[in-house]
Amino acid sequence: MALEKSQLKFAKSEQTGELIGFVSRHSKTKKLKGVRENSIYGKKICVLSEELKGTIIPNQLYNVELKAMHMGNGYVVVSAIPALFKAILQTVLVSKDIYQVKISFGNKTIYFDPKDGKSPSSRTIDGVIRALAIRKDIDDLENLILEFGVLAKEVIRRMKSDGYDFE
Repeated sequence: MALEKSQLKFAKSEQTGELIGFVSRHSKTKKLKGVRENSIYGKKICVLSEELKGTIIPNQLYNVELKAMHMGNGYVVVSAIPALFKAILQTVLVSKDIYQVKISFGNKTIYFDPKDGKSPSSRTIDGVIRALAIRKDIDDLENLILEFGVLAKEVIRRMKSDGYDFE
């Protein structure tokens, strides 16, 4: 039987305590797509093969290979590799107004905004680095953190040159 590929996040089943995911077959492309448990689309359950049990982190996106169950009522995940996103760094500088570094990956964005940041993790370089360091879904994380540090220091230098008092 042929293996199919998809992307899945796994969650703990309330009934069995095992990690499970769900897929739905796209009506036009016929490809399997990962969906949430409460999806309105016809979905089938995905369970982990014995070899993968204990190796999967819940709520993290994985590129998976699936094998149909014998009775056709679900799939067995035979391979799961964490999906890594290429992060995009963008500096946004508007003199005397906006001083930001945006880090975008997947459908998430982390901001460094020393002037108007809403939380300590967005107002400080260390806070942003801590937020990035715990991520398991960013490709080339070490270089990203180094590159972010350079851009963040430049943003702070520009703020100071615009007259902002920054410790």
